[in-house]
Amino acid sequence: MAAQVQTPAAQAHAPATGPVSAPHSVGEFYKGYEEDGKLRGYACACGYKTLTYILQCPRCGSKKDVSETTFKGTGEVIAYSLQNVPADEFVNDAPYAYALVRLEEGTVVSGWLPNAKRPEDLKIGDKVHWTKSYKIGMVFEKD
Repeated sequence: MAAQVQTPAAQAHAPATGPVSAPHSVGEFYKGYEEDGKLRGYACACGYKTLTYILQCPRCGSKKDVSETTFKGTGEVIAYSLQNVPADEFVNDAPYAYALVRLEEGTVVSGWLPNAKRPEDLKIGDKVHWTKSYKIGMVFEKD
């Protein structure tokens, strides 16, 4: 096995500071969905909001202006597709709608609606809300 040796040129490009420390682990972050029933995310002072675990704002690059926030979980369907041939994890739930939902806070997320089985069950603009579920993925229900 060859040893990896860091050359002086590689050392010059190494970051001057250590890694950014997270307030908690990714697992603890997502546990908020499962145990706390909260839709957690991050917001930056520049206005960027996401439900993805981040340590730095992808829009402005800030590390210090990013803070954890909770989303309401309500929004509207902006696009969807009915799934009749699902992935293995969803075989017992088909058909269902896989949707893009614009949350009230402006962030767009993807999720699925297990009770939307036919085209007449869902339409663009329908109001939906996120619901805590034992099922995989972000589950939404129609209001």
